[in-house]
Amino acid sequence: MDMEPINIHLNEHAGIARSGEPIQLGVPISKGTLQSHEKLQLINSSNNEVIKCQSEPMVFWPDGSVRWLKLSFLVSQAPSTDLTLNLTKADAEADQQPSPIQYRFEEDILCVTTGLSEFRFPMGELRWDTSQGEQAPAISQEVAVTTTSGEHCSTVMDTNWHVTEAGPISATVSAEGSWQAPDQTRLARFRFSLRLFANSPTVELQTCIHNPRRAQHPGGLWDLGDLGSIYFRALTVHARLSNASKTWLTPGLDQPKLESDAGKQLYLYQDSSGGDHWHSRNHINAEGRITTSFRGYRVHNADELIQSGDRASPIAGMSNQAGQYVQGSMKHFWQNFPSAIGTKENVLILGLFPADTAYPYELQGGERKTQTAWLHYGENSSALYWTQAPLVPTLDPEHYEKTDAFDWFETERPRDLLDDLIQEGLDGESNFFAKREVIDEYGWRNFGDIFADHETLYQADGESPYISHYNNQYDAIYGFARQFALSGDRRWFELMDDLARHVSDIDIYHTEEDRSEYNNGLFWHTDHYLDAHTSTHRTFTRHNETSSTPGQTGGGPAAEHCYTTGFLYHYLMTGNEDSREAVFDLVSWMVALHEGEGGFFEQVFALKKYELPKLQAFLKGQSPTVHRFPFTRGTGNYLNALMDAWLLDPSGLWLSKAENVLDNTIHPSDDIQKRDLLSIETGWSYLILLTSVARYLRQRHQLIGKDEHWSYINLAFLHYIEWMEQNETLFLSASERLEYPNATWAAQDIRKSSIMFRGAVSCPEKYENYAKKGKIWFDNTLTYLANSHERHYSRVQIILLQNHGFHRLRDVGTFNKAQDQIKNQPFGSPNLKWSVLFRRIFFRLIRALITFSPSREVAWLKTRLK
Repeated sequence: MDMEPINIHLNEHAGIARSGEPIQLGVPISKGTLQSHEKLQLINSSNNEVIKCQSEPMVFWPDGSVRWLKLSFLVSQAPSTDLTLNLTKADAEADQQPSPIQYRFEEDILCVTTGLSEFRFPMGELRWDTSQGEQAPAISQEVAVTTTSGEHCSTVMDTNWHVTEAGPISATVSAEGSWQAPDQTRLARFRFSLRLFANSPTVELQTCIHNPRRAQHPGGLWDLGDLGSIYFRALTVHARLSNASKTWLTPGLDQPKLESDAGKQLYLYQDSSGGDHWHSRNHINAEGRITTSFRGYRVHNADELIQSGDRASPIAGMSNQAGQYVQGSMKHFWQNFPSAIGTKENVLILGLFPADTAYPYELQGGERKTQTAWLHYGENSSALYWTQAPLVPTLDPEHYEKTDAFDWFETERPRDLLDDLIQEGLDGESNFFAKREVIDEYGWRNFGDIFADHETLYQADGESPYISHYNNQYDAIYGFARQFALSGDRRWFELMDDLARHVSDIDIYHTEEDRSEYNNGLFWHTDHYLDAHTSTHRTFTRHNETSSTPGQTGGGPAAEHCYTTGFLYHYLMTGNEDSREAVFDLVSWMVALHEGEGGFFEQVFALKKYELPKLQAFLKGQSPTVHRFPFTRGTGNYLNALMDAWLLDPSGLWLSKAENVLDNTIHPSDDIQKRDLLSIETGWSYLILLTSVARYLRQRHQLIGKDEHWSYINLAFLHYIEWMEQNETLFLSASERLEYPNATWAAQDIRKSSIMFRGAVSCPEKYENYAKKGKIWFDNTLTYLANSHERHYSRVQIILLQNHGFHRLRDVGTFNKAQDQIKNQPFGSPNLKWSVLFRRIFFRLIRALITFSPSREVAWLKTRLK
């Protein structure tokens, strides 16, 4: 099948001349149009020049054709210009020149050549040498970590240097291991990679420092100072250039270059964000002391302070008389403060975690931080300017629609009030970027997260706003991704990318040492209407006497806060492997949370929680339902995570697990009244579950087709749609039943209208009824929000983002009357049978015996008794 050219647009917005800037993006492909063995070519539409590119399939359609493709290339572009590239299939006979990137092993050294340079990676060491030409001495580089007392740590490699990806455009060399203190204790884990580019003097570095230990979290409280934390003084990258003669530093793209002799230290240190609230309580340590010492950055030449300012985006470099050069840059330099860059005694220093701070760094149990930097081995001092304002490639929104990249995604439609409300997130007075300034949502641990300004609603006038973090509730990452695809506005991309990177590092609990229902789980947003204090982004703190949830003063990651679809799309749109890993970490956590991992004690407690209440109901003469999973957002999040994993890995068991969840949650003959869904405070989140059921129906139909099981679930879904149409009302119409009757509840009503619209799609004979009810709810909700002073709050905005598009009825008739397939067929009763209950009990006992081991049981008890 022919593939129409795909347009890739590049807008040079920063007035920078770009030469060989690396671009990586994900491109959706229509079903059946591209096979993994077929070659592609990229053509500059303005001059028909062929640009070399590198591609790799990320996701496949059920027929084996490519569904999403990771595309990489290098581009040069003049300042303030627009460029359109066309991606097409290459001729089968097209000349395929060998890649200049080659690698080999010389004894215990991995050697990689790029056409301009050779890189040598000695096994067992976190360092490498770079050489250009045979005569000049090599530039030596290393990654260094020091303890709180300033002692240098050694490295212990778990996975030695190896090539993880290679092609005609780039190769990635990676290593993993641990830093070890002089007393032989393991301080922290690391993951490090270099991306090398063909015939390019630029390399990209990515460094991740990780504390794999569990937090002790006594009482379910997660404050700084926990016994599971680790502490260190500095993490820096050093590039040593022999006999350096000159050094220079540019604090920002619009500032003049500062120059010095190599014998003098030329050094820029960013201590705080430089914003008006640089001294915010957001930056406290375990003792409650604010860690920022002064506003912005300072530049020293030797001992002389020569410049200061608020926010630096610096580049520094050095050269010698032999004609060698090295310069460096760091991504989001001031945003991820503390940061430093400069030169000292023939060494270029990139201070990812510089030693200049007033206090050592604390990395909480299961916490990590990934940072990106670049090195360039050329003379042009503006060669790395692009790193401070990289190009953001965009695709035509019609291409996303044509390829079914998003559900319910339509481009040819008039703008409406929902679009206007969402646009306030970019252009309103309290837009998502402006929110960052309120509590100074910056610094290495905070940057990328969203200030939860809705939590300040009930504060007194003039009171300092609570330090409150949002942690991706209701999947803001997904909402940002969808708006970026629709609009091509780079600001949506920045919000998506910043948040995805923050959540994958800070908000996911990266440990295997805690209880299974916590390991690799996603922490909740910080506590409602309370200050986070020293809990950072981990919900519960010892400084609050009680939680906003009555009767709860502590806890950890839980099923009702799990959002994976944003990570799915961040991976698909950028190729960022950390987001792919996040999807599988979170879905594996959810499986362990709901299904367990095995073990005698675990199964005994599961029997008590799930089967014993049903047995007691039988003994009382009642008829318990077959359902095992609650009708809540927790089950909806579980189902949604399984669907995301299935899209990434169709060969796995994710779909069968998803259908098992459905079979044990919903039934076409459910007595819905008994589920008490109209008790707003406890029942409202069933809307999230029904949204996930609707997504399952659409994805399953699209990828596999309809069968008896699909029709069974569709009937069950329509059973609930009919009940909603007859019984549901808008939340604020019963405001007296709400503890906090505010605009969040109005925003939640958008879920009701979206479900009704999807019910209309699924049931054409009831289309008019369901669509009319959905439209009434939709219009009333948006009218209320448009007149509310709370419409700019983070939670309101993100609920709207998550539920955008479902009111477009493009899919009418897609399912036709599929439910007729089994309408007259028996589908049993939702009531549990004695035989089914005994079978469940039997299998739990068998699993308990099979998986029993003393060490497992001891470990299970230990993680729950601490």
